[in-house]
Amino acid sequence: MSAPRARIKPGKASLIGGIAVGIASMVIWVAVTRELGFGGTPTMAVGLLVAAALATWIRVADL
Repeated sequence: MSAPRARIKPGKASLIGGIAVGIASMVIWVAVTRELGFGGTPTMAVGLLVAAALATWIRVADL
């Protein structure tokens, strides 16, 4: 019989931190692209992808 496996329980702080980083990075993305004169749907879509990637990274890396 094998020993029981320990599970890592992700904390709520990493979830909240990931969401906060995602929102903050999107706000910064919008501010910078607007200031530089870039705009439109493709630019915002890339920003959304970047923000989602950063939020996911924070969530997963904090385990």
